[in-house]
Amino acid sequence: MFSPILMIVSLIISALTVPIFGKIAYKYNIVDKPDDKSKEYEKTTPYLGGLAIYLAVIVSTPFEIITKFSLTLLTIIGLIDDVKKIKLSLKLAIELFVASILTYKYIGLNWFFPLYIFLVVILINSVKMMDEMDGVCASVSIISAIGLSILVSSRYDGMLLSALIGAVFGYFIYNFPPARISMGSSGGYFVGGVLSIGLLSTMRHGSSNIPYLISAFIFISLFYFNFLSGLSRSILNKKPIYLYNKIYEKFNDKRKTLYMVVSIQLLVFLLGYFSKTNVIASISALIILLVIYLALGKLLNILKY
Repeated sequence: MFSPILMIVSLIISALTVPIFGKIAYKYNIVDKPDDKSKEYEKTTPYLGGLAIYLAVIVSTPFEIITKFSLTLLTIIGLIDDVKKIKLSLKLAIELFVASILTYKYIGLNWFFPLYIFLVVILINSVKMMDEMDGVCASVSIISAIGLSILVSSRYDGMLLSALIGAVFGYFIYNFPPARISMGSSGGYFVGGVLSIGLLSTMRHGSSNIPYLISAFIFISLFYFNFLSGLSRSILNKKPIYLYNKIYEKFNDKRKTLYMVVSIQLLVFLLGYFSKTNVIASISALIILLVIYLALGKLLNILKY
C-alpha cells in the first residue's frame, strides 16, 4: 500500500514550504530560544516546520472528512500552543476527542474502546515530546511510518503514511543537526495523529492477525519507551530526561546522538518486520525487544540524574 509517487510529491511540497514557514515563524517570533532549558536546540530556532508537513500531506492525499478534520484539529491546537501556551486540560480534551473519533471510525465501540483511546493519546504526546533534539523525531517517525505502511488495512491509510514519509523527509532536510527549524507542537501532534491512524488501521485486522498487531506496536515502540523513560523520572520527582538526552550525555554530539537513535530504530524496525510473519516470530521479537529496552535503560542509567 506504499505509494512512491505520493511520497515524492509530498516531499517536494514540504521541502519547498519549510523555509517559507520558517520565515513566518521568525517574523512573528514563534521560536524556541536557547534559554528555554526544556529544549535541546543551541540557537534560536523557528517553529512551524510542522505546518509544512501538514500542508504536504493534506494537499497530496485524497479528501476524507473524518481523517482530515481530526488531523487539522490536532494541528490547530498544536499551532495555538506554539504561539501561546494553552492549558494542559484543553489540549488533553481535544486529544481525547480526536482519539475517540478516530478509534470509533477504525475499531467501533467495544470493551477495549477506552484502551485504544489511551494508546492514541499517549502516542500523539510521545511524538511531540521527541521533537526536542535535532533530527530525532523526524527520523524515528519516518522509519515508523514505513513499517506501518506495510501493515495498514486500507489503501487510503497507506497513501496517508506514504505522504507523511515524504513530508517528514522534506522537513528533515532542514532539521538535520544543526537544525534550522523545528516542527513544533503543530507538527508533533499532526505526525502523532497520522501514526495513530496507522496503528488503528492495523488494529482493524482484529484478532485474526495477531502478528500484524504486535508488529505495529513494535514499529512505534521507541516513542512509547521514550515517553515512559520521562514519565518514570517524573514519578520519582526528578526532571524528565528522555532516551535521546541520555544518549547525548554519552556522546556530547548531536549528530552522533541522531545516528545512535536511528540505529536503534532500524533494529526495532527489523524486529517489527520479522514479527509480522507468524505468532512464534512475534513472541520472539517481543522478547528480544524487551531485552533491548531493558539493556538501554541499564546502560544509559535512565532513572539516574
